[in-house]
Amino acid sequence: MKTIGLIASGNIEVFTLLRYIPVKKKLKLNEFDAYYFKNNSYEIFLVKCDKQLASARLATSMLIDKISPLLIVSFGFGGAVEEDIHVGDIVCGNSTTMIENGVFEQYIGLSAIPSDIRNFIFDLLVENKKRIFLGTIITVNGEQDLLDYTKIRFNHPVLEMETHGVAQAAYRRRIPIFSLRGITHNLAIEGNVNLHTIFDYTWQYDKSKAMRKLMTHPWALFKLVGFYKTKYNQANQMASTIYSLLQVLSLDYDTNSEDADYRI
Repeated sequence: MKTIGLIASGNIEVFTLLRYIPVKKKLKLNEFDAYYFKNNSYEIFLVKCDKQLASARLATSMLIDKISPLLIVSFGFGGAVEEDIHVGDIVCGNSTTMIENGVFEQYIGLSAIPSDIRNFIFDLLVENKKRIFLGTIITVNGEQDLLDYTKIRFNHPVLEMETHGVAQAAYRRRIPIFSLRGITHNLAIEGNVNLHTIFDYTWQYDKSKAMRKLMTHPWALFKLVGFYKTKYNQANQMASTIYSLLQVLSLDYDTNSEDADYRI
């Protein structure tokens, strides 16, 4: 059977999607938890990595070695840096880069979507009163790279922690990557000190620094309920979108494109 690989970095994203899957099997891919299920004529393998670029790269490499998927879908949360991108929006990456010590490195193109599938996704989100944008997925390696977000000049940039690791592993094997990120916060509006940056970025690299931030900004804890509510709302939106996308992707259809190697 043909295979599709899914990479996600958190329990909320993974288990929200799995609620849509009535029959699945839990596996181990070395140190990573993985889940297997079938969809139409495809076998789907979902791997949960950690919220770090190196972990996403390793998980993707292992998944590729194991199943040689036709496509890898990376999905999760991200932070916007433009005021016109709202919490609840979804950004579909058309390219990815990483930022290290303020320098952008190694641009990788992500998969183009055939117009019929793109229209399907747009219609699905519009029906649910959500907005979707094409943008640049920027992977950061820790909180130090968040400090200069105001200098970012890409088209609809989104900051997160995994996509570039997935792309690095898949690019060498010429496997197309599709990345969706649900917007949970906006740094242009909230600034760097908010629960999303503390828990999603600072905590991953320096737990003592994250605790100091919480102690020096105790008001942030009053937003804890809203933090998890936003996460779960976006997780549900992402899960329904990914599940619907899998229904379409796993249907066989002819591709007529000169760039077919990098098209879904």
